[in-house]
Amino acid sequence: MYTITRYFLLIAFALPLLACAAESDGSVPDDVSDYITSRDNCDSLRGDIPEPAPADPDNLSRVISDINKYCKGTDQKLKQLKEKYSGNESIVKLLSTYEENIEADMSF
Repeated sequence: MYTITRYFLLIAFALPLLACAAESDGSVPDDVSDYITSRDNCDSLRGDIPEPAPADPDNLSRVISDINKYCKGTDQKLKQLKEKYSGNESIVKLLSTYEENIEADMSF
């Protein structure tokens, strides 16, 4: 239940960002949309690292595994997308809302 709620909220918060970033034809490129989804999942997980709990000792391991799944490579991908869409102000503005060097902080 908790995971479903978290992802629902994540999607609910991401949709307005996507709407604001839409190009004149009303769409965001697939690679940018995929990045946003993955990166938002990453950021959500990074902000929700649980304390180790005796009642569920595997929970912390699951969260760290998910963080690695969604966060690995996001710094490089963000850089590539910013370069690729450097001529598209709305896409660059959307991508600029993300921190550029998060992987250096992931010492799990």
